[in-house]
Amino acid sequence: MTRRVVVTGMGAVTPVGNDLRTTWEGLVSGQSGIGPLTHFDASALRTPLSGEVKGFDPTAHIDPKPLKHMDPNVQFAVVAAKEALADSGLTITEDLRDRVGVVVGSGGGGTSTVLRWYDVLLAKGPRRVSPFFMANFITDAASGHVAIQLGARGPNYSPTSACASGANAVGDGAMHIRAGKAEVMVVGGSEAVLQPLFHACFEAMRVVAPAGDPPSTTMRPFDRDRAGFVPGEGAAIMVLESLEGAQARGARIYAEVVGSGSGSDAYDMAAPDPKGVGLRNSMEQSLVEAGIDRSRVGYVNLHGTATPIGDRVEVAVVREVFGAAADDVLISSIKAATGHMMAASGALEVVATTMALAKGVIPPTLNYATPDPECDLDCVPNEARQVALEAAMSVSVGLGGHNAAVLLKRWDD
Repeated sequence: MTRRVVVTGMGAVTPVGNDLRTTWEGLVSGQSGIGPLTHFDASALRTPLSGEVKGFDPTAHIDPKPLKHMDPNVQFAVVAAKEALADSGLTITEDLRDRVGVVVGSGGGGTSTVLRWYDVLLAKGPRRVSPFFMANFITDAASGHVAIQLGARGPNYSPTSACASGANAVGDGAMHIRAGKAEVMVVGGSEAVLQPLFHACFEAMRVVAPAGDPPSTTMRPFDRDRAGFVPGEGAAIMVLESLEGAQARGARIYAEVVGSGSGSDAYDMAAPDPKGVGLRNSMEQSLVEAGIDRSRVGYVNLHGTATPIGDRVEVAVVREVFGAAADDVLISSIKAATGHMMAASGALEVVATTMALAKGVIPPTLNYATPDPECDLDCVPNEARQVALEAAMSVSVGLGGHNAAVLLKRWDD
């Protein structure tokens, strides 16, 4: 018999808060974490803005010796994972360690580490390159460090599917538990790509929006005048457990993970398939795995990057998947508050969807002013909305045609 999977803990490090509570309060209150880019001299950029993590102090959570070899994306993941574990109330005992896995997705891995040591190589030669370089730039560094810090010896790896990586990690973690290969999975995504090279590339791709006045208005998901995103950074981590294990220890349960899906556009490395085939397949897979009627899904947290084609395709796919019931489905995008956190976005969107179910509050889509007839669903504009949801879905889309969906159900038992 397939085991049921529940969410018992969550943690976050984001542009609107360095823990779950402040992040969630920031999202539902309409706060924005988008502002001037301070990580480097951004004066040459057309849009010198970002969704930066602010006031982050990893020394309160990580010992100095391992910390000095951790890329920022690893630091974000470790701190969020420790918060998630504490939030779950779970103690990883020696007899449980082999049954606790870690799957943390990342798109770029240790980009700061790569650029820093490349500069050292050019300036000082190969003998000055650190032996710790390799272990901290690879995309699975965050997943490996989280496992070390928590003492988790179960399945451990990092899915790399661009901006869908964090959502794929959640789906993979649930599959491990359902298959009986793990009792607990620590899952999510982390990213730290606020570097000159990546900002220059995003601007060259013409996916970054012109700076708004004020900067917090730059991203406009689903709005007729949307023009792209602002890059962000951070991490979001969840603790998944088997229902039996969670109930046996009297754990607080946020929601149940009832389905997930993953599909490819097989269309283009940058542009989404205009027909949204991969996204539709992902959403359909999650519904089939959950075995629930789609009419019970009242909210879909869309990827919503505020690009002209991306938002339109996502809304069209929601209409295709839900049919006549689509007009009753609420959607929203939290990226106008955080910026696009790449792989971490997929994970944070699942966290936000879980909180929406648990709290009965849907985070709003900020900066929505002018309706777009091609994005005609209710996007919960500008103000959070109290709604008692039965089930909700989070969907993510990544460069390369990667798509992921996670379907959750409110926990009432």
